[in-house]
Amino acid sequence: MNIFNRIIIVLILVFFVFISFLSIANEIAGLFEWSGIASRIFNPRGNISPYISIPVMILVLVGGVLLLLLEFYRRKVRIAKIYNVESGKAMITLETISQQIKESVLLLDGLKNLRVSLIPKSAGVIINMLVELGQGLNIPEKMNEIIKTAREVAVNKLNIKVIDTNLTVTNLIPEEGAVRVKKQETAMAPIIHEKNQPHEGKEDTQKEEIS
Repeated sequence: MNIFNRIIIVLILVFFVFISFLSIANEIAGLFEWSGIASRIFNPRGNISPYISIPVMILVLVGGVLLLLLEFYRRKVRIAKIYNVESGKAMITLETISQQIKESVLLLDGLKNLRVSLIPKSAGVIINMLVELGQGLNIPEKMNEIIKTAREVAVNKLNIKVIDTNLTVTNLIPEEGAVRVKKQETAMAPIIHEKNQPHEGKEDTQKEEIS
C-alpha cells in the first residue's frame, strides 16, 4: 500500500470513528433519525438538487476506482546494466548508483548540498548533478574534479556506461569556516613562537654551564 492510499484509509477510519461517537450520542439524546438523513440524500424529490447529488456520487465512484488502481499499481524499479559480467546478466538500481556517486563526490572539499539524479538510456545512463560551491574555489577546476569523480565511480567501480555527465552550480557559498580557522592559526603562531623562545634560552645556558 502506497502512502497516498494510507492517508485515504486513515481519513476513512477517522470518519467512521466520528460517525460512531455521533451514533452513540444520538442514541442517548435522540437528536435526529438516520432514515431521514438517508431519504434526504437519496430521494430525488428531497431538498438536495440532483445537479449536486449526482456529481457527488460520480466523484465518490471515480475516487474508489482510482484507489483500487493505485493499490494494484506497482512502481517499476529503475535499473541499469552492469557490464563486464561474464557469468550472467547483472543489474543495479539507479538509486544505488546515485548514492555511490554522492558519497564519493562529497569527500571533495568546498561543496555541499549535492543532489544526484540519473536518466536511464538504452546505451547507458546520463548523470545530472546539482551542487553548491565555495566562493573561494576555482569553479571550472572544481567542476571538472566533481565530474571526473562521478564518472570514475560509475565507470570504473560499478562498470556502468555513462553517456553524459551534467553538473549545475546552484549557489556560491562563502567559506566563512575556512577563513575563521586560518585566522585562529595565524593568531596562535606568535604565541607558540614566544613559548618556544625561553625554552631554547634555557637549553643554551645549560650547554654553556656544561662546557
